[in-house]
Amino acid sequence: MYVRIAAVFFTLISCAWPQREVEVGSKPSPMEAFAARSGARTSWSSRIATLERGGSRVTLTALVIEDSSGQVQTVRGVKVDLASAEAEDHIYLDEEAAARTRSSLEEILEMVQRRGGTVPNGCYGAKAFWPLYDWPWNAYHELNADYCGWDGGTLVLSGRGSHRAFRLPGVDPSVVVNWLADAIAQLKLH
Repeated sequence: MYVRIAAVFFTLISCAWPQREVEVGSKPSPMEAFAARSGARTSWSSRIATLERGGSRVTLTALVIEDSSGQVQTVRGVKVDLASAEAEDHIYLDEEAAARTRSSLEEILEMVQRRGGTVPNGCYGAKAFWPLYDWPWNAYHELNADYCGWDGGTLVLSGRGSHRAFRLPGVDPSVVVNWLADAIAQLKLH
């Protein structure tokens, strides 16, 4: 009897726990892989914004990458450059990933508003950024964000799967939401 209960319990747990074949953030994003092609080049770009805070710098650039080494292919999106004295990271988000990231940052903002502010020693994140969900994009090196209660509110950006965090004290997610909105609007014109 106990053996059957244990077997059923084990089966239920193994079915409920996400089964992942690839490590979180271990693959280049689709746009990053496209940009790395030998025939790829940037055909248009526009720097949306650069912000430096607390020793970290983030730059967001809207860009169109073209590969004409065969049939001409084009990918539109944004490049997020993160830097500090200790590390740097370069993240490419195609239009779909940029829209998903923007929506996730808006989710964080809504949660902060609903709860009446930040948690003094805690952070808010979005479900699309959580590595234990089995999202298809979790395998890709894309942008993750948390909004933490340190220093009156600190936006923490990182590449998915990376342990390098870039902290921007005094900056809330609305800043990056607005940058992504501007970038997406510009991309529609190119």
